[in-house]
Amino acid sequence: MPVRRLVLLATALAFAGGAPMADAAPVGALKQYKVPTANSQPRAITNGADGNRWFTLGTEFTNAPPAIARITPAGDVTEFRPPCADCIVTDIVQGPDGVLYYSSNNPELGRITTAGAFLPAIPTPSSSALAGELAMHGTDVWMTDFNNDALWRYDTVGGQFTRFDVPEPSDVVIDSAGIAWFSAPLESALGRLDPATGAVTLTPTSIIPRALAIATDGGIWFTARFTPQGVGRLDPTSGAVTVFPLATVGPEDIAAAPDGSVWFTQTTKGNAARITNDGTITETKVVKGSEPFGITVEPDGDPWYTMLAADKIAEFQLR
Repeated sequence: MPVRRLVLLATALAFAGGAPMADAAPVGALKQYKVPTANSQPRAITNGADGNRWFTLGTEFTNAPPAIARITPAGDVTEFRPPCADCIVTDIVQGPDGVLYYSSNNPELGRITTAGAFLPAIPTPSSSALAGELAMHGTDVWMTDFNNDALWRYDTVGGQFTRFDVPEPSDVVIDSAGIAWFSAPLESALGRLDPATGAVTLTPTSIIPRALAIATDGGIWFTARFTPQGVGRLDPTSGAVTVFPLATVGPEDIAAAPDGSVWFTQTTKGNAARITNDGTITETKVVKGSEPFGITVEPDGDPWYTMLAADKIAEFQLR
């Protein structure tokens, strides 16, 4: 079992003292695309190897059937019904060889090709490893397992799972060196796992971390939905954490952009926002009652995000 260490360095607590700097709205146009099935609650979204965006449709509070869906750059949406008729699909990532992996409330990794064909699901070693968040690194799929205090790594080539014991992981990202970073909301901390040794390090934060993203400079960004709300950045070299407090906008998911900034959804406010390292925030148009949830940024820099309450996918086309 890996050793857990709690980092209490002064440099790790270099919190920003003021609010983020405001800026004019980014120049561009907001496009909204309706999904075919009403009350289907689109959630996670990712870039597909086929040039499309792929997303999950959850059914936690509705009678809509579960689905994995594809949206083209032109906004055409196609839904695919997974073999699990009563499951709740959650996260989705693009893997190698044109295969996307998705998680659900079943103890398995689901698979669908970019052609829309479902492959047999892969059972997880634990029957209680449910609805984890996913990350991809090379040929490995990583999954959080909050129920069992673990991260799982699935080798798509060898077909083997490896378990790493960590405290209550909520989200996970993998950096270029193969280090796993995870949010540990019950610890109010960000975690670092070295898969080679199993060593776990926790860095405390002043806000409760939720979703994670790695910027192009290697910085670990995170959102905090619970009060106090905000967006934060961890410098992986120094261990310094900078927090940018936010009003009650409901920061949810977060994704890196190719220009070094990151984008995040503001579920309560009803839009998406971009933040840079100096804390400058620019926002897209507010759509009342839309509840933006998952977000991804395509290679040309345009953010795409799901609107859970509006049953839409939004694209902000930068100019």
